Amino acid sequence: MKITQLLIFLLIFGLTVSAQDNIHINGRVVNESGEPLELVNIIIQGSSTGTTTAANGSFEITVPPGFTGALQFSHLEYLPKELPIKSIESGESPLMVILEKRIREVGEVEVTARSETDQSSQRLNPDLTLQLPSAAGYGIEGVVKSQMGVSSNNELSSQYRVRGGNFDENLVYLNGFKLHRPQLVRSGQQEGLSIVNPDLVESVYFSSGGFGVDYGDKMSSVLDVRYKKPDSIAAGANINMMGMSAHAGGTAANGKMTWLTGARHKTNRYLLGSLDTKGDYQPDFTDIQAFLSYKINTYLSINVLGYYALNKYRFIPTDRETDFGTMSDVKRLKIYFAGQEEDKFETGMGAVKLNFTPSATNRYELMLSHYRAFEEETFDIAGAYWLQEIQGLDDAQAATNIGIGEYLQHARNDLFATVNTISVKGNHQFSENHSLNWGISLEEENFKDRINEWELIDSAGYSIPRNPDLELSYSRNADIELATRHIKTYVAHQTTLKPGWGNIRLNYGARLIYSDREEKLHLTPRFQVTIRPLTTPNTRFRLSGGWYFQPPFYKEYRPAQSGLINTIYAQKSRQILGGIDHYFNIFQRPFKFSSEAYYKHLYDLIPYQVDNVRLLYSGKNEATGYATGLDLKLHGEFVSGTESWATLSLLKTEEDLKTDTWNKPGEPGYIPRPSDQRLNFSLFFQDYLPNNPTFKVHLSLFYGTGLPFGPPRSPRYKATYRMAPYRRVDIGFSKDLKPWLNKNNSFPLIKDFWLGFEVFNLFDISNTISHYWVSDVENRQYAVPNYLTGRRINVSLNLGF
Repeated sequence: MKITQLLIFLLIFGLTVSAQDNIHINGRVVNESGEPLELVNIIIQGSSTGTTTAANGSFEITVPPGFTGALQFSHLEYLPKELPIKSIESGESPLMVILEKRIREVGEVEVTARSETDQSSQRLNPDLTLQLPSAAGYGIEGVVKSQMGVSSNNELSSQYRVRGGNFDENLVYLNGFKLHRPQLVRSGQQEGLSIVNPDLVESVYFSSGGFGVDYGDKMSSVLDVRYKKPDSIAAGANINMMGMSAHAGGTAANGKMTWLTGARHKTNRYLLGSLDTKGDYQPDFTDIQAFLSYKINTYLSINVLGYYALNKYRFIPTDRETDFGTMSDVKRLKIYFAGQEEDKFETGMGAVKLNFTPSATNRYELMLSHYRAFEEETFDIAGAYWLQEIQGLDDAQAATNIGIGEYLQHARNDLFATVNTISVKGNHQFSENHSLNWGISLEEENFKDRINEWELIDSAGYSIPRNPDLELSYSRNADIELATRHIKTYVAHQTTLKPGWGNIRLNYGARLIYSDREEKLHLTPRFQVTIRPLTTPNTRFRLSGGWYFQPPFYKEYRPAQSGLINTIYAQKSRQILGGIDHYFNIFQRPFKFSSEAYYKHLYDLIPYQVDNVRLLYSGKNEATGYATGLDLKLHGEFVSGTESWATLSLLKTEEDLKTDTWNKPGEPGYIPRPSDQRLNFSLFFQDYLPNNPTFKVHLSLFYGTGLPFGPPRSPRYKATYRMAPYRRVDIGFSKDLKPWLNKNNSFPLIKDFWLGFEVFNLFDISNTISHYWVSDVENRQYAVPNYLTGRRINVSLNLGF
């Protein structure tokens, strides 16, 4: 017994002496502005031992005695740094380590938890928008489309789908104000500019699901954008083959006031010239935005945001020729057109925010906004078509007519919409680990809509559907006035628990929603949990979920056919999401691997069909469904000093219509939802010439399996076909010319000067966005693909002052 006690004493004594010899280092990591940096990788040089910083930037690490190496600090947003250990003594005052922001070498900024309340948000780099090759033009959405769970199969549109949702299920905030899109847009050709001006952006946060209660009432995602508050006078401009932009900002009133403004013009006529349908395209998109901030005193400040956009689209079609089918069964559609289309989308918003900060731990906001839109859609287009069967693969092809017909499409639609919002928000920081935020808002939506559209199809001398009397194949006529008011409130609590084995960050709360049209009160609780065990400091685990209700806006009410508006209710979703983030280094370069699995139970759904970017709702809550999937992402410095990433998403989403009996009489079945894209892969890669690092290449690749589709205006359960996969590769090259200018210091005012060259659709792949349906002499229908844009080049010049 005495021998055992002696051995235990010697063991404890040895461990104590060893521990006393170890060097204990603690400190904080901040950026150049003194803000704490979370999840900075800290590794002991020459070993795999390390840790990461906490939410407040603090860290603690122990190194063995006699070690003379260094601590290596790395973060995807900041330049790496080494701190020699030999000069550090155990017990020394906490270290302050400052990391410098990467300049231009960074592609995507490190995706981290949002520093305020929402733990599901990823931080994206707004500077990337000018480097990412995109046929839709420079926009924040180009970066969003390559994130986990996000998919898009239309390069002409800035809209995107997230985890089985549709375009209308995504929230977009600009400086805390909710943004709205035009309601009558049918195709990407009409869409114009993204609402967010990338030249003015300071920060971007994106959540693809599991977001907290302080965000609004949609079922899929949140894009939260903040504009800059300049600290000095600066300006810039960009000129390219599809448009131009200019912006400027600065300070006034002895620094109390900051101002920022930008203007853009875009025309994608050159890009639309690659479509199968030829004619005179005259798209003209213009907008102007301004953001002002004034500090009244120490406690009070005011922000003013305004934008105005005018999108005009005129098209005079002439002819179209499209080949489709298989190698052994080639069909050709020829159409000759008469008529034209003229559309106008005029939108604008004015918003004011009053910020009151009575103390460092209490903050209040009073927000008022007014959105107004006037949209006109006018077209009369007649087409005479020939459907042919092609025999032979050489120049002497024989064509046999199997269908001849005519059609006439007519529309006189106009919509006037206003949305007024007033809200009050508060944030209270009780301690370093406890905070509470809350908000209440009143929203009023008003719509006046005049719908008059119809289509006549005449094939082989008779009207379809066949009838002794002339009958329209489709018509919709209505005069609608709709007013809706919502009261919304939320409260959320954030706390950090520190058990002995790690850190736990909690964010939980609930929203209350009341709509005067539904006359129902909805409660939607949500939660977020982030766990960082001490045993695996480079890995964090996330769990989030809750109830997500989406009250109908306007398109959900708009009748698919002539008739009265139905009483509809909020679409609902119960979601659960689990994720893992693992940080690691390869060849002294930082990487991050993320994975998320999710399940959504959907109910009170309003089924819809998709035509290009237009969503046609059934106008009834008549379906239940689900969405489940797995998202994976790897990003980091594949090439030293640049950022690249790849994402892979697996998805399955289906719905069960209560009114269908396609499976068995009285037994409805599940069918794929229009957003059921089973596999989606995206890649963004950056590189530069080793001997010329100012010459860079940027490559983006997208692949997505085919989406479901069916005959136009047919029952949802007939959408049993699948489009061809979406495949696209865009490549861009950029050369920084600033060093060349600096040789003679001839242009001291120019701070940024680079030239870009892009190739859109590098492999000239014909991607399908929708189908045009025609009939042969036996009234058999054929789905003729409507292809997207072909290969095009773009040259751009960017200047900064």
